[in-house]
Amino acid sequence: MSLSRFIEQDIDTTNKFSILVVPNITSQRELEKDSYVLVMENVIRELNKIRDDLFFHLPITEFSERLDFPNTKQYIITMPSFPNSMRIHYDFYQWNKILKSKDIEYDLIWSHLPEQTTNIKNHIHNVWGTDVPVIGYSHWIENSEFAPNWKVTTYHNNISGMLQMEKCGINTETQKRALIEECKEYYSQKVIDDLERIITPLYLGIEDSRINDSVITETNKVIVFNHRCKEYRGWKKFLQLIQKLDRDDITVFASMADATAIQQVKGMGLEHLFDFDGPDSREEYIEKLSNCRVGFHAGTRWAMSSQDGLCRGVPYVFEKGLETGELFGDKLETGFENWDDALDLINRMLDDDDFRNTQSQFALEHCRGTHSWSSRILAFNDFINESMNLGLQDVISKGEKKLDILEHVKQKGMTTSKELSDYLGWGRQIGFRRYRNFLREQGVKTIYINKQEHYYHG
Repeated sequence: MSLSRFIEQDIDTTNKFSILVVPNITSQRELEKDSYVLVMENVIRELNKIRDDLFFHLPITEFSERLDFPNTKQYIITMPSFPNSMRIHYDFYQWNKILKSKDIEYDLIWSHLPEQTTNIKNHIHNVWGTDVPVIGYSHWIENSEFAPNWKVTTYHNNISGMLQMEKCGINTETQKRALIEECKEYYSQKVIDDLERIITPLYLGIEDSRINDSVITETNKVIVFNHRCKEYRGWKKFLQLIQKLDRDDITVFASMADATAIQQVKGMGLEHLFDFDGPDSREEYIEKLSNCRVGFHAGTRWAMSSQDGLCRGVPYVFEKGLETGELFGDKLETGFENWDDALDLINRMLDDDDFRNTQSQFALEHCRGTHSWSSRILAFNDFINESMNLGLQDVISKGEKKLDILEHVKQKGMTTSKELSDYLGWGRQIGFRRYRNFLREQGVKTIYINKQEHYYHG
């Protein structure tokens, strides 16, 4: 195959590295609002601003406009829509088409489903004879903190999947510490040491465009509780706090209230104060936050929902802790250690405009300097580089075929994994990735034309 017939198309000959992303989709009906899709949209967009050598292969349940970048290719797959079923489901025949290394070689696998990582790694190694480095990101772990009353969980599946990885991102350092502490009940010290090395805090960001440029000073007396209305978020104590406020000049925006939460509000006779009208889109939700005077955050754990409010300049009255200290920054003066202090702080935020607006400015400054995706993406970039570079060091060292393959690519000018596989006539269990790394060392590039990978020697 010659490159000459593509010259008029101004082909990009930048050497690309291929990443297969294993998805974690919990909202198929509203795919473009799904948290996994939103995370990957931001990660790919921000990575593309600082580098141009990555190409992402994205299995997904339907085509996503949000993930349609020049350096992405989407593969339509089917999976159960119920989150628990999705996590335990593995379709060998479906994945076999995507993992088929005779058609495409991957430099890295990024699994957003640790529960499925052992299956993926076993599959690509034992069926296709290739050993691709794996990194991960854990969106949800069914350990005792988050699933205390569940009789059956995927906790051990999650841990075993992490152990197959070079690195696995997790929400926070505190979550890592809690997870490893619980693991000591079940696993050996060697496993604990491996998890210490593998698990890496990897903080998600906020879109730069969503961070307000300045404080919105004209707000109504709206208190926002934009978290799940569950005990680990202090929901019941929050309702008691609203009752103790004993004010009729406020509105409480409970954006994620379910039927149980609404019934609890009605049972306390507070329904006249509450707004349960969750906006139809994320854009409307973010805009509605702009009118809120103050947010509330109980519990000492991280919450993306509080990041949503901070980016609009909403200062939160929050329970002090290690994670909330980093979440809200060291300038906000609205942290509390007891519920009497929380009550006093909310009243002050409602009545003292100067104090509230100063705290709002602190929130925006913290967002821009710490929470923005343009800042957070640097850790993601290091996360990818470290494991991918490790994989690139695995180069074929012996065998006459490597020079034969190199000469073949030079003569062709450009070829594909499928054409090389046909030329070699190897069985499917002979992996090519180590030869791929050798070709790169010899100046052969992997480039993409019409989202199809080619080996190119120019």
